[in-house]
Amino acid sequence: MNRWLAGFIGFLLVVNVTLAQKTKQIPLDREKSVKSARQQMNEHTDDLRALMLTLYEQHPEELTKSTQVGPREMTEWVFDGKANWKFDGLRRKQSMQAIALVFDPGFSGDHILALVVGIETLLFEAYGGINEFDIPVSQDQQKLMSAKCALKTLSEAISSQAVLAERVKIFESTASKQEIQRILQTIINRMPFNNGTHSDRACL
Repeated sequence: MNRWLAGFIGFLLVVNVTLAQKTKQIPLDREKSVKSARQQMNEHTDDLRALMLTLYEQHPEELTKSTQVGPREMTEWVFDGKANWKFDGLRRKQSMQAIALVFDPGFSGDHILALVVGIETLLFEAYGGINEFDIPVSQDQQKLMSAKCALKTLSEAISSQAVLAERVKIFESTASKQEIQRILQTIINRMPFNNGTHSDRACL
């Protein structure tokens, strides 16, 4: 694991710990949160499904690391299959561990799979479910805020790490980078605490 990757993961761990105190004081409209949580997660999933399909169409070299089928078939298998979001090609890693593979110079596998699976399972954890259909009534403020901060950090990392383009093809294309960041921002804006007061301050 290189120094930057270790620092990236370390930073996210610090964010997670500090948010435990900061989010205790953030009030939630419980009825509104309960009503929208499943809908939010479904919309996140739709966005990530579309992102995966677009990236595979733009980068068939990544797709061939996982399969010989087409972009749509692969995307459907990932989102609708029975792998339970644990893929051998990612060493069965999920959430931040899967996302970290994208930045790991020792990982030669499918970077699109790692990115999308990592983000999707990070969101499952944040909303307290095991998939987009199993979102509980009760929502954990700390987990939601922690995930939101992690996604902001990921977006910033993709922007600032020009060296990634030298070995990760999905970051070599400006169009691909912009699409990834557009989807990340859409997800961030859809999540709770988006009034610009608590969320931005808590991520510092």
